[in-house]
Amino acid sequence: MNADEPTVRLLDGVVGFWLVLWLAVGVASGYTFWDASSLGDTVTRSGEALGSAGSALETLGEVPVVGEGPAELGSEVSSTAADIVASGGEIKTDLRRLALLLGLSIALMPTTPVLGLYLPLRLTRRRDSRDLQRAIGQHGRDPALDRYLAERATHMLPYSVVRSLSDDPFKDIAQGRTRHLADAELRRLGLRSPATQA
Repeated sequence: MNADEPTVRLLDGVVGFWLVLWLAVGVASGYTFWDASSLGDTVTRSGEALGSAGSALETLGEVPVVGEGPAELGSEVSSTAADIVASGGEIKTDLRRLALLLGLSIALMPTTPVLGLYLPLRLTRRRDSRDLQRAIGQHGRDPALDRYLAERATHMLPYSVVRSLSDDPFKDIAQGRTRHLADAELRRLGLRSPATQA
């Protein structure tokens, strides 16, 4: 990641916002479908009420004067009611499963590629910066480190910035005049040299 530290912080903010946005949309979508699973409870209660009506009809069929017609109808109604109760449970289970899958899909599909691409670059940059800061803390700004930083600057900084620092950066590096390029590379990484550290 060749960007300077302010740009990296801006990218961190944009990526963080993107992740939070899609996580929130995924959770909200999943919650909406989870809440809709109460439809299964409504269907189950309807089936139970229908089952009660079927039982009443079956009981009515036991009265000698009425005959077997209501009992047969009650049996059919009770059978249908049992199917409706079973369907209500399945609807609730299916809607909750859909809520979880939909919520996860909405949250993960737009965020996984971003994390898969950005996170490794960001972690590499952080490790590189930490290693350089440790080297500066242990050894100070020795000529070898300044040369390394100056050479990095010629590869990482835009050409216009390098030219504003030196008319011939490679000649400066060869002759040991590396401090200005090394400082520019440290600024790009958001690091401080020992002279500016507390």
